[in-house]
Amino acid sequence: MGVYRSICYKVEDAFVKLITKKEEPEQVKEKVEKYRIEKEAGKTRKKKETAEKMEKLKKEQAEKRAENERIRQEKEANEKQEVLTLLAKVVDIDNMSYTQYEFNEVKRNKQFFNALYERVFESNEKGLTFLFCEYDKSSKKEIKGYLIVTNKRVLFLTRDFNHMEKFRYQTIINVNWFKDGLLERGLRIQYGKRKLEFDEIFDVDQIKRVGDLILNLSSKK
Repeated sequence: MGVYRSICYKVEDAFVKLITKKEEPEQVKEKVEKYRIEKEAGKTRKKKETAEKMEKLKKEQAEKRAENERIRQEKEANEKQEVLTLLAKVVDIDNMSYTQYEFNEVKRNKQFFNALYERVFESNEKGLTFLFCEYDKSSKKEIKGYLIVTNKRVLFLTRDFNHMEKFRYQTIINVNWFKDGLLERGLRIQYGKRKLEFDEIFDVDQIKRVGDLILNLSSKK
């Protein structure tokens, strides 16, 4: 028994003795003991009930978190599969796999890439890779869009499909990339007598992937 409780009991005993002078001491003592036992039992029962409630609450919260995590993972898995299904239509994921850059672009622009496959690609045309950039059409005209590499040609399209240009591999003479500022890179294609320049590119690995593939395909035509 704690010191504080012992002191409280002594005070109670003195008070009970004072107000029960005319009653039998043994009966009073018995009643007091019975009351204290019941009171302590009540406290113990209440603590137990509180602990059980807390344990039940923790269990329910843990189950809820687990269910939310399961739903989140299932949602992510479904979304990833949806993106991969679309990605497979515009990138040669069987032979080249895919990059995180390509996955993220398709995830952000599903409507564009779905329309690209359904409205732009010709029969037997397969997308290989792509790159978002700015096409320097002239010194006064710059156009943002996607440079698309397929097994048949190279395309440049704006996201709204209002501007599209097609380039044949047979006409491509050379491809190289260059620095365009501190962080940006540019891709230059020698297209016959013309020089096609695409800049505002930030992913170095992706520009090499696109440039190497265009150069490789043009050398086989």
